[in-house]
Amino acid sequence: MMAYGTSHLIPSGEDRVQHLSHGGSGVRAGSTADLFPKLVIMQRLCASEAFAVLSAQAQTLLTPGRLECGMQSPGSDAFVDGLMQGHAAFLLSHLALSPRPVIFTPHQKQMLDVSPALTVHAPERQGIDLAFPAQLGAMGNGYVVFFSVRAAIDNDLLIDMHRKSLSVMREKLRLGFGGASQSDKLNEREIECLQLVGNGMKSEAIGERLNLSVHTVNAYLGSATTKLNAVNRIQAIAKAIRLGIIA
Repeated sequence: MMAYGTSHLIPSGEDRVQHLSHGGSGVRAGSTADLFPKLVIMQRLCASEAFAVLSAQAQTLLTPGRLECGMQSPGSDAFVDGLMQGHAAFLLSHLALSPRPVIFTPHQKQMLDVSPALTVHAPERQGIDLAFPAQLGAMGNGYVVFFSVRAAIDNDLLIDMHRKSLSVMREKLRLGFGGASQSDKLNEREIECLQLVGNGMKSEAIGERLNLSVHTVNAYLGSATTKLNAVNRIQAIAKAIRLGIIA
């Protein structure tokens, strides 16, 4: 089994965890800041210099696809900017085609055929970077990336880190779109109306389908929009899809 790098860990203590979590005890439970300690543990596991969570925005008729950095460790700006400038297009393409983790390395080395990762020669990078794709369907897609990894990289590490990355990205996307606490409050009628309007039906047709008045349909749609903290029905539908409430 092939391995990159050395097993020397980067020094990190409780002060670093508290810094990354923006205040520790003062953080509201269930916020994205609660994910930082998990990311720090993963950072220690692979002995990396920094990390970032990237969300993928899908391509539409009006806008191209793009990656956005939704969370990162302090001092990681240069790492993130370099990756985005040099490899954003590749990462977006890879996300649509394959679930394999990506190893960016400045060295001319090859992974074994049995490795779950894809190795990309990136001579401009200062060290070895690991990018774990998260393809979560209606919830959204993205990457969890660790920069300048110093730990020995083998299949077991890649599989374990990928599993943890999927968990972090899933929670990040749920929290980023209003959190499960709001979506769980949607009742059956609100979900039905959202699904049908998302399918392209008008309020009148939805009323006929569900044997409801137009006023009642609009009331359900309005309350669902409010509960999802959306500004209009279109955004409410998008959030509901991302949260897996409707298809």
